[in-house]
Order: sequence, then C-alpha cells, then structure tokens
Amino acid sequence: NEYKSYLRMSKEQQGVPPPYDPQGYPQQAYPPQQYPPQQYPPQQYPPQQYPPQQGYPQQGYVAQAYPAQQYGGQQVIVVQNQAPPPNNEILAWVACLFFCMPLGLVAVLKSRESSRLASLGNMNGAREYGEQARKWATAAIITSICMGVAVGIFYGVYIATIVSDNVY
Repeated sequence: NEYKSYLRMSKEQQGVPPPYDPQGYPQQAYPPQQYPPQQYPPQQYPPQQYPPQQGYPQQGYVAQAYPAQQYGGQQVIVVQNQAPPPNNEILAWVACLFFCMPLGLVAVLKSRESSRLASLGNMNGAREYGEQARKWATAAIITSICMGVAVGIFYGVYIATIVSDNVY
C-alpha cells in the first residue's frame, strides 16, 4: 500500500532532482591575461647517426629538426629543490643536556625554528637561524668549560688553604 502511494507521488515529492539545464546558468568568462606572447628561438638539433646493428639492414633515418613551439602567454616558473641548510640541532641538544642548559635551550629553540623555516621553503631564514643555533650552542659549551675551570681553581685554592692551615 505504501509502495503504491510512493509511485503516485510526483518526482519532486520523491526527492528526484530536476533535469540539468545548461542554458539557465550564465557563461563565466575569465579576464584576458596581460602577458605578452613569448618568442622562443628555433632549436636546431644536429642529425644523429647510429652505428649499424649486426644482422639488420641499414636504414637511412635522420633525426628531424622541429620548429620552435609558441606558448600561449603563460609564464613558467621552475623551482629547484634545495637541500635544507644545517640546523645544528644535535649540537644544540648536546650543549643543552651536557653543558650550560639555559644557553643550550636557546640554541635548541633556534635550531627548531631553522627546521620550521626550511620546511616552509625559506632557506635564507633557515640558514640564519641555523647559524644562530650554532653560535648559542658554542657559547653554552665555552661558558660551561670556563665555569668548570673557574670552579676547579676555586676549589683548588680552597683545599690548599685548608691543608696549609692544618699543618703545624
């Protein structure tokens, strides 16, 4: 009974979309491009002769020079993949974990920023932040070594003073 009432309904009531009318939509025109047509010089390739193959008859095929092709005013940009510059991340982590932690942490943050800029394609910014990371990591290592030497001298003098005071 429900099926018969479904068949009696109009197509709009059944959920069937109306037929497509291509005339009902306005034509979309793109604005003309303002690029001048580019002229490419004709390319002349030298004829190529291949050595004869044994067991096959000699044929006289010569490569043809094709006329230059004209492209319809489109500019082609070629992007070359560049290797990312060094971000000095390992040096920064070593400086942070084993030497002066505050300066090493700055080096780690600079190296992460270098990696982020390299992934975005900004190689100059990545190179700059990688160099800054190296400088901060080097500063952390040098600072830690200098502090270690200073503390060693201090303890040496302190122990020498205690020992010399106890000798009668």
